[in-house]
Amino acid sequence: MSVATVARDAGAVLVDQRDAGRYRVSTIRAPGIVAHAQPGQFVSVTVGAALTLLRRPFAIANADRRRGTFEVVVADVGQGSAWLTEQVTGCTLDVVGPLGHGFTLPSASTACVLVGGGYGTAALEWLGERLRSEGHDVELLSGAATAAALYPIARGDGDTGVVIETTEDGSRGHRGLVTAALTERVGHRPDAKIFACGPMAMLAAVAAIAARAGCDCQVAVEEHMGCSVGVCMTCVVPTVEGYVRACIDGPVLDAQRVDWGSVGRRHSGPLTRDGDPPPAERPISAGRSTGTDDDSGEA
Repeated sequence: MSVATVARDAGAVLVDQRDAGRYRVSTIRAPGIVAHAQPGQFVSVTVGAALTLLRRPFAIANADRRRGTFEVVVADVGQGSAWLTEQVTGCTLDVVGPLGHGFTLPSASTACVLVGGGYGTAALEWLGERLRSEGHDVELLSGAATAAALYPIARGDGDTGVVIETTEDGSRGHRGLVTAALTERVGHRPDAKIFACGPMAMLAAVAAIAARAGCDCQVAVEEHMGCSVGVCMTCVVPTVEGYVRACIDGPVLDAQRVDWGSVGRRHSGPLTRDGDPPPAERPISAGRSTGTDDDSGEA
């Protein structure tokens, strides 16, 4: 993130609200923000709900520079996110962005495997489109506990690439964990670049799989946010080099840079589960779509 490319638009316009399964997609017009947005970055929105003092971070799920609009995907899990989903088209919003460090796209054409847990997949759909437009071969693995928890995306060989869905209960796609599907895919594509967004337990498992396979891997990490601009130190992430701030050094980090053992202790225990909990239980990472609702900065 460069300070020169961050804009505040107190007159951003909500131009559309639509349902996407159990989630809500909000389309916002803010040309100054869209002009510099990249996959993996996020915006910070002032919300008018009672007792919500801090802005809320939302992942940029898509951006259209021609129209000057971007999308955020919201799960109604607290006062901040509920407030946004209840706004009517035509209203104005106070938005700051784009924020954070997004995904780094490969310079040479290569195989790319995207791994999304729950509505973490929403932050990867735009990335897939960008990678495909630059000549990369893309597979998107989307996993969740149930079919209802999957983020609905275009299926088949579309703009995002080949989409493979997994559910833990087998209600849609392949039965099992999305990380099991990843293990299979990297077995066929050992030179693949891996990009992941979802619950921290899933990211830890993805990082371990990538390390064993010798694949480069970028993860959008999940941490509580307060200020979203690097001041409050709420969103620090332990790495092998010390702590970094998810809001400005991330949210996208090299997976092998993260100290996953310390992350597990910070998240109340070892990260042994590599599945995808229902999104109401955990937020996606902070280019997050939303999170729990308190004044630690989660939506």
